[in-house]
Amino acid sequence: MSTPASFYRTHLLLIPGALAFVAQLSHTSGLDHALTSLFFDAGSNRFPVHTWATLEMLGHRFAKTAIVLIWLSLLASVASTYAWPRWRPAWTAQRVPMWCAAAGMALGPMIVVALKGLNAYHCPWDLVEFGGGAEFSSSWFVAASEVGHCFPGGHAASGFSLVALYFLAREMGSPTQRRIMLALTLLVGTAFSLLRMAQGAHFLSHNLWAAAICWAVAALAFMPLYAQRKAMVTT
Repeated sequence: MSTPASFYRTHLLLIPGALAFVAQLSHTSGLDHALTSLFFDAGSNRFPVHTWATLEMLGHRFAKTAIVLIWLSLLASVASTYAWPRWRPAWTAQRVPMWCAAAGMALGPMIVVALKGLNAYHCPWDLVEFGGGAEFSSSWFVAASEVGHCFPGGHAASGFSLVALYFLAREMGSPTQRRIMLALTLLVGTAFSLLRMAQGAHFLSHNLWAAAICWAVAALAFMPLYAQRKAMVTT
């Protein structure tokens, strides 16, 4: 188990910082538009995948619902330790990290949703070059009528919110479980991101920023756990 200092250095600064750097590089270098163009059909002036009803239902709506159900299951697990503390003694002993994971998993996507209402970033399918009617803008704190409601990527945030469960596995699970949870986080977050890129809903940078935010927020959510441990050591 890493020390609190190394945990926060890695998961609060280095990883989110690297994701944010690559996101900004993708935005400024033209990689965003280049990748999105791969999914755009100039002949029909639309994103073909955008009209796939089954993919929208399963890959977007059902998948996001599944993440919510995972979070609700985590909350129910924590609640059960108060109602039946002897049923799962291991859970009862790990209430704090479970609460940290529940908070981190929820707060990342909530912050992403809040940020969507503060800037003029539009989704690719809204832009003129991809069949829409809006001009590209990267302005912040704009009037309500100018808000793009697209940045950062909400669906990617749902997937990458699972990083809070990876942090929980670091506290409660075996090394194998930790690796599985990390792999699952990266797999789901990447899959959610690619789906929305293919649909024309987000640029790569939108999703990388969502990942950076969720990763940093989840790490912050575990601060009370380390603060509690530090207090126990010093008393």
